[in-house]
Amino acid sequence: MNDIDHSLFRRLDLNLLVAFDALVSEASVTRAAARLCIGQPAMSHALARLRELFNDDILYREGSAMLPTSRARSLAPAVRELLLSARSLALGEASFDPARINEQFQIALNDPLEALLLPALMARLRARAPGLQLSVRPIPASHQLEELDAGTIRLAVGHFPRVRTVHEQTALYETGFCCVFNPALITLKDQPSLADLTGLPHIHTSYTGDGPGMIDRALHRRGLRRQVVAQAATPLSIPFVVKQSPLLAVLPELVTRLFTTHRDLTILPLHEEDLRLPISVVIHRRDTSDPLTGFMRETLLEIAHSVLTPAS
Repeated sequence: MNDIDHSLFRRLDLNLLVAFDALVSEASVTRAAARLCIGQPAMSHALARLRELFNDDILYREGSAMLPTSRARSLAPAVRELLLSARSLALGEASFDPARINEQFQIALNDPLEALLLPALMARLRARAPGLQLSVRPIPASHQLEELDAGTIRLAVGHFPRVRTVHEQTALYETGFCCVFNPALITLKDQPSLADLTGLPHIHTSYTGDGPGMIDRALHRRGLRRQVVAQAATPLSIPFVVKQSPLLAVLPELVTRLFTTHRDLTILPLHEEDLRLPISVVIHRRDTSDPLTGFMRETLLEIAHSVLTPAS
């Protein structure tokens, strides 16, 4: 893109182009003044400035009529197009049609959310925005907001307990937690408490990154600790591990929906009020008015409502 010498615009009042369009359209100072809701002396002054700016009469008198000059007629289409573009830019009138999108959009989803949301999301996008190329980036949860700030991604979905003022967060879903284990290797009562879990060895994976997770903090509040003997990089490997090892996993209920085909495992909900994990969509404030980012956020909210909300 060619650079613009912005200092040149100090000598140009862009409002004069509005006056130019009215004068050429009406071919009358009086009618142009009425069209812009200003007095005739002010419009006459604008015409004088336009004549100086373009070194042209703009309007000339022929008998009792005022007519645009050849220069004014040649400039009129370009000035009108510029004013229409400025109006669309200022008032947001440019229509956004998802079907006409032809670009790439980068988002961050962790493995469970990708497995849960991506199938329905892609089906919706192929129907509504077939030219959109969606790129799901494998970014650890602890680094997703940094990548959002850097512009590597334009939207992140997950659990974000700490966002800054440059982020705009929209609630997507709130999930509880469940225990996952092999009943042939572990015995646990049907409605376990957190205290019941502490006597068993655990396999752990953090939903939000490194450090103590929500389960460990809840245990700490009760003066309890658990024994974590294994840490998995992704929760999707856990059902295969607990099938063969006498280990217990405590995971968001949302994640355990992916394990329903493992019929030899037991999945029990934990009825603890302080164990609720909010999932949200986060965008950067620089993209608040971007129509494509808004479309993607709204589409994800629609998908979450239909896919994540349990049927009543």
